[in-house]
Amino acid sequence: MKIIKNRKLAGAVALAAMVNALPTLAAETEAMSAAQLQQRIAELQAQVDALAARPVEIENPEPAKSPTFGNTNIQIGGYVKLDSIFSDYSDGSGATAAIGEDFLVPSTIPVGGLERGESGDVHYNAHAKSTRLFFKSSTEMGAGSVNTHIEIDAMAGAQGDERISNSYAQRLRHAYVDWKIDGDRSLLAGQSWSTFFNVGALPEGLDFVGPVGTIFERQPQIRYTQGIGSGSLQFAAENPATTLYNGSENPYDDNSRPDLILRYNNSIGDLNYSVASMSRELAYEGADVSESEQGYAISLSGKWQLGRDDLRFMYSYGNALGRYLGLNSYRAGIIDPVDGDIELIDQHGGFVALRHFWSEQWRSNLVLSATEADNPGLVSDTTPSSYQSLQLNLMYSPVPKMTLGGEYIFARKEVENTSGLLVDDEGDMQRMQLSVKYVF
Repeated sequence: MKIIKNRKLAGAVALAAMVNALPTLAAETEAMSAAQLQQRIAELQAQVDALAARPVEIENPEPAKSPTFGNTNIQIGGYVKLDSIFSDYSDGSGATAAIGEDFLVPSTIPVGGLERGESGDVHYNAHAKSTRLFFKSSTEMGAGSVNTHIEIDAMAGAQGDERISNSYAQRLRHAYVDWKIDGDRSLLAGQSWSTFFNVGALPEGLDFVGPVGTIFERQPQIRYTQGIGSGSLQFAAENPATTLYNGSENPYDDNSRPDLILRYNNSIGDLNYSVASMSRELAYEGADVSESEQGYAISLSGKWQLGRDDLRFMYSYGNALGRYLGLNSYRAGIIDPVDGDIELIDQHGGFVALRHFWSEQWRSNLVLSATEADNPGLVSDTTPSSYQSLQLNLMYSPVPKMTLGGEYIFARKEVENTSGLLVDDEGDMQRMQLSVKYVF
């Protein structure tokens, strides 16, 4: 309901009320004395004055519209978010890289940094780096519509520190154009989520990414989508990069062809699902060697609606997962130090997440996740072999688009320790994160 504080409009409504009252007043005057008539007129005047002073209420106002320039509609949005984080590591005083203090990056969990049985002190970190801003446009064309999306935040930026102003450089998240050719076909070009990653299956959480077993990747690509029956088929050629153990670069940028991804999306009743497959080249060049291997990966993910609650899941497997799985938790292969050949590494991982609404304003998410790599004997003792994580949160939305919450995170990293010489071959992280977020 919309309140209009317009005196002219309110006066017009008051005048209409007075006109409607005239027939009744005329009938009453025949039986009234002069004093009674004067009193009756005063009562009507008081009612008119009260009506004129009151705002007029109009039911079902038209929603606010985004600005339009010609046939182009513009939308600006994003959110503001503060994260307050308390972290405790079993094998060190902090993450092995600063980014691991801002959100869970599994590979930065320290292992073997302290004597067995000891632990580091709890330390506190707060930031607003994930605050996000996006610009969108949609233009109706003679053949379909053309949409654009540009999005930035300050997460994972190396520029800036906490000494004085906590100023951090903005980084590019998304920048793409999406041509909706018709109801069944579209063509996307630019930087966006990898087609191998089903973003809709990612659990709701306060941590910036979430479970250790999720696929998570954004990169330049060209993607074609074709509707097929009730579902859709997507084919994409995406920017390649190669991560290898025993290498001198991380990543190598010596690929001769893009990562090729095929994905099918559909639904059965309350279950929405995606099946994705990927074929990609792992390659590197050295001073006197150039090697290349072809690898593959598959991923099944989805969301099952259970009334208002939902169950989300993902499972991925392959010998070329590498940087796609768990924020580059593992590298895709290893360079044989003898002949320089690339040996690919089988890996798998996933998660299951339950979201439950306690009421209109309160909800919780429980997320369990794990990954594992079948490393060859060539790897070093400190090469990661597995990760596990648990996340439990409680979220409260006192008003629309605002979320206040707390999240407990437990994560574990295990290393190969192939020689058996390491005294400690696993490290844990416990974290309590408190966040305030408002979407605009």
